[in-house]
Amino acid sequence: MVSFGFCTHERYLRAGERRRLSGAHVAYSLLDVGDNPSEEQIRAFEDISFTMRTSKGTYRTTFRERFQDVDAAAMKWMEQFYATDSEVEIQDRAVSHGLTSWEWADRVFQRFPRAKFEASDLLVELIELSRGAETYIVEPDGWPLQYVRPPFAVPLAHPESWRYPVNRLVAAWARTRFAKLDLGKNWETAQERGWRVRRISCVHPLARELGRRNASFQFRLRDAFDQTGGACDVLRTMNIFNRSYFLPKDLARGASAVFHSLRPGGIWIVGRTWENNFSNHASLLRRSERGWELLERIGAGWEMEGAALGGVWA
Repeated sequence: MVSFGFCTHERYLRAGERRRLSGAHVAYSLLDVGDNPSEEQIRAFEDISFTMRTSKGTYRTTFRERFQDVDAAAMKWMEQFYATDSEVEIQDRAVSHGLTSWEWADRVFQRFPRAKFEASDLLVELIELSRGAETYIVEPDGWPLQYVRPPFAVPLAHPESWRYPVNRLVAAWARTRFAKLDLGKNWETAQERGWRVRRISCVHPLARELGRRNASFQFRLRDAFDQTGGACDVLRTMNIFNRSYFLPKDLARGASAVFHSLRPGGIWIVGRTWENNFSNHASLLRRSERGWELLERIGAGWEMEGAALGGVWA
């Protein structure tokens, strides 16, 4: 069997519900919907992002109103601890394309108009290398994600399904060819060799639009393990510090990074969304001088909550 890809916006939009199952056979260049996209184009961006898989194997799975209960709990405690006219500083880390950050920030700015809100992720853009009829979609570190040559759009970072032997052959040839190019992440060299280089934003159009009209909202590249020296009052790390991704020692390192990023009295929101029913399970913790205290638990709470509460982090 063979699976042809969606290589143009027109064909993708015409596909309707069928496009939701197309996964890596949608050209990631279609994430570029411009600065003034229609609602249909925004939904297409969300659909493509939902099934996009990074070189590390993670999916950028998120959806609208995903953290509605988490946002409500966070706002309740923020209103208790901070004056509404204060410049409360918020960091939302590992946010994928930032739709949930935009939703939370919209609520924050209504109640805290002087707030500063930073959304961040490790992947904020992709690189499109094109020459003639062929295109490679590459992560900024030089790792190829996808090869596009109409009518094909095939994944390169992960094996193609055995159901599609022709696609597997195309992907194998493309991997070999890309390796021989030996570009690394030197995009200037690629341009000198005749490749067109274009950056494709992975940030949700609504988050980008908010950043353009409100300087207090910014989207930036940041590792969830960064320490920012007590720079913020509220920090959220949903769906990142979990046993499915990290060993306990790494989760402890993450908790330490958050501790040293928050000011004393700051709030940490941490947990995960269960995949079986999309329910949220999170803990809202408050930073003291040497540790954490529990403010509220949503669902079953964060799976490492006990270790965080029992540790000394100063």
